[in-house]
Amino acid sequence: MKANKMILHLPNFITILNMLLGLAVLYQTFGQNGEAYRLPACILILIAAALDALDGSLARALNTESALGKQLDSFADLISFGLAPVSILLTHSSFRDLGWIMFACAAFYIVAAAFRLARFNTGNFTGFFLGLPITAAGFVLILVNLILHFNSAARRPFSAIPVIVLIYLLALLMVSKVKIYRRPHVFYKREYSNEP
Repeated sequence: MKANKMILHLPNFITILNMLLGLAVLYQTFGQNGEAYRLPACILILIAAALDALDGSLARALNTESALGKQLDSFADLISFGLAPVSILLTHSSFRDLGWIMFACAAFYIVAAAFRLARFNTGNFTGFFLGLPITAAGFVLILVNLILHFNSAARRPFSAIPVIVLIYLLALLMVSKVKIYRRPHVFYKREYSNEP
């Protein structure tokens, strides 16, 4: 009986694991030597993205969709695909040295991500997403981080400009009213979840 109950809660456990990976990235980038942990941090977020897809599929398979799972998923996504990717960018001196300019950019992205999640949680969107899902935005930023990590040009001051433009674009897409229609797929999120 207890084993069956644990299985029913497995999707939420996976969501919490996603959140813990995001928190681990924040610890690595701020609490440790961020540059040395940059590549492992990117890998952790990619794993978090896989878990973010898995929890919804599992919840549907077990028929355990819930409002609690929806809220947990939003908190996990804000940490893992909102805060964490931006914190990894700050391990690059070309971004960190920008000071308040980078702070404004990061703040705009994170606030847009929070708004997008809140709008989804309080709305009724069936068959489509309104605005770019935060998981997709975070995934793009991780790819950018990986490109910068393996490219020496990232150390040059001007390299930050196109990335900052991209961050603002991702933020605007998240809060936009552009409809992104879902296609049936095994990895799409549960009904009460907030991302694909």
